[in-house]
Amino acid sequence: MRSYFIKLSIVILATSFLMVPLPLIAEETVKIGCLLPFTGPLALEGKQTWEGINIAADMQNDRGGIWGKKIEFVKGDTTTPDSAIAEAERLIKVDGMKLIVGGYSSSRTMAASEITEKYKTVFWITTAVAGPITERGYIYLYRYNAPSGYFGAVKAQFVHDVIAPKLGIKPQDLRVAIIHEDTLWGSTVADVEQPECEKLGMKVVVKKGYSAKAVDLSPLIMTLKAAKPDVVLITGYVNDTNLYYRQCKEQDFNMKAFFGSGAVIGHPEFLEAQGKDANYVLTLSHKAVDPKRLSPEGRAVQEEALRRFKEKYEVANPGSLHLVGFEAAWNLFHYVLPKAGSLDPEAVRKAALEFDKPYNDSMIGIGCKYAPPGHPKAGQNLRAQMFTQQWQNEKLVAVWPEAIAEAEVMLPMPTWDERKKMR
Repeated sequence: MRSYFIKLSIVILATSFLMVPLPLIAEETVKIGCLLPFTGPLALEGKQTWEGINIAADMQNDRGGIWGKKIEFVKGDTTTPDSAIAEAERLIKVDGMKLIVGGYSSSRTMAASEITEKYKTVFWITTAVAGPITERGYIYLYRYNAPSGYFGAVKAQFVHDVIAPKLGIKPQDLRVAIIHEDTLWGSTVADVEQPECEKLGMKVVVKKGYSAKAVDLSPLIMTLKAAKPDVVLITGYVNDTNLYYRQCKEQDFNMKAFFGSGAVIGHPEFLEAQGKDANYVLTLSHKAVDPKRLSPEGRAVQEEALRRFKEKYEVANPGSLHLVGFEAAWNLFHYVLPKAGSLDPEAVRKAALEFDKPYNDSMIGIGCKYAPPGHPKAGQNLRAQMFTQQWQNEKLVAVWPEAIAEAEVMLPMPTWDERKKMR
């Protein structure tokens, strides 16, 4: 009888164990939402940002994760501003996310951030540029990358200080054209570029927007040919920028300098699309800086991250979006969340505002210090910066500022006929 009751007790215990809900016996994870364009016309940009975020998660997970738990993502696909709103709301209300990373595309990020702020959910933005995103006094939003005002001011200054002298043209005689895709991203950069150029005494002969969905930019190019600019500044996405540059060649429209905003021209895909024609094109973007400029910690992180990009994604030279996606996520996973102690939004906010990273601890040479509540740009990384790079001999090299320059600027751009003779 005694053995019967012992066996019965074992069966009851075993049965009770099997009846425990699976989440309670499975390995616990730290679930974080991720909002990016995983499909649609910006899927390439979303993919590269996602890969950077994933490398950061892999590195932290291999170090024991966060609070001893592995990072797990719950994804939301932002194909339009409306879908960004819907996906943000789903992640928060249905999936229970208290923290969301990502945010590529200014229009979509602007829309999604209204939802995250409404529900007091931290939105850790990796890649969205429009200035107004951090000009609304939001306290649950933190943006790592530089805002549109930075782009416009730096590009105008570079044209004045570097391009004009290189072309042998006085700044007041230089003819500048500003073209941009017409959503929040392109418009906010262009709206800064024009007054900054004019403040520096340069002539803006064209300022014109276009749809990033356009399949023919010939009318825009005809307008530019009539205006005869020396320099063309562009703010666009991958597909429309490639289309514009290809049609410039088809219509024999020549520029002395062509300067883009952000990661678009810094994409390896720009070189794949344009081949040798990519040479001489300038871009304001990010890069993995010379390890000699970094602290021992920065060098170690850079070396490991670059190795992992190559091993996991077969990317030997990560593009700007890869890099900034990684760096923003690494700051969150490795520094901020361990200090916060939980995903509680107030704890994360406190840790984010206390986070203070010097430039040389970052693999891309960007420090990090977020503007506090009450600041005109609350939630903006006040140490965000970018470097001017140029395609030279089918390689992207830093040309400005001088402190990190790998080569001198090569200008003027050869005409399309001259390029034919160079081959």
